[in-house]
Amino acid sequence: MKRSTLKYLVMAGAAIGLAACSDSTTPSLISDTQLTADVAASTGDAAATTVENLVLNETNVALPTAMPSPGFDVLGSPPAIVRSRTCYDASNAVVASCTPLSSVVKIVFHWTEDGSRSGANFTGVVHRVRDVTVTRNFNSAVPPVEVSRTHSGVGTANDTAAFNNGTINRTVVEAASDSIQGVTWNLPRANNPFPISGKLVRNVAIHATFQSANRTETRDVTKRIEVDFPADAQGNVVLKLDAKTCNLNLVTHAVSNCQ
Repeated sequence: MKRSTLKYLVMAGAAIGLAACSDSTTPSLISDTQLTADVAASTGDAAATTVENLVLNETNVALPTAMPSPGFDVLGSPPAIVRSRTCYDASNAVVASCTPLSSVVKIVFHWTEDGSRSGANFTGVVHRVRDVTVTRNFNSAVPPVEVSRTHSGVGTANDTAAFNNGTINRTVVEAASDSIQGVTWNLPRANNPFPISGKLVRNVAIHATFQSANRTETRDVTKRIEVDFPADAQGNVVLKLDAKTCNLNLVTHAVSNCQ
């Protein structure tokens, strides 16, 4: 009787071991390549939207030649934006109501973005806060002529993006810390629609969920995203996602060619 019981215990243990082995070899729903592509698409869209909002800062205060050249899609489908500003002169004194504009050399903006967004293959929502300073740069002519504008600041974001390929639903939730570092446009803007220097940096904690018809998997990762300027004439810039390098188009918000 003891031998029989021992025999069955051994067989049961072997069966459990085989089942465990089988479970361990089940392919994961979460592909590292797919997760990277999803994060690139979401953060690339966020970066392009930030660039557009920097342009809108200038138009908000009616700076000369602030509007971009035709073809630059400024927030075609934006979330709700609430924006405030404070203007300063060369002595760092507040210029009430930003008037006269000729005395303004620096504008400090604070804005929030809340609402939905959509990309080429995803939908989502954003909750962002930004604090950005615009500095007007003048040459030494008499009288001085404004030759460029530089945007620098910081922000936070809680963004989501939902993707679907027909069989697996994928959601990327991002808690991000953003910085805008010396993003500069030359003037006149009609001939210079895109930044000629500077960078955007996003450090982000990501909670990814991949869900099929009968299984759900999650993963938590951190990523660093950097967008480097200048852009070319079509609005293409380099987007770095950890060790990978991609192309981001500022007009379409599309991210491609990640290597």
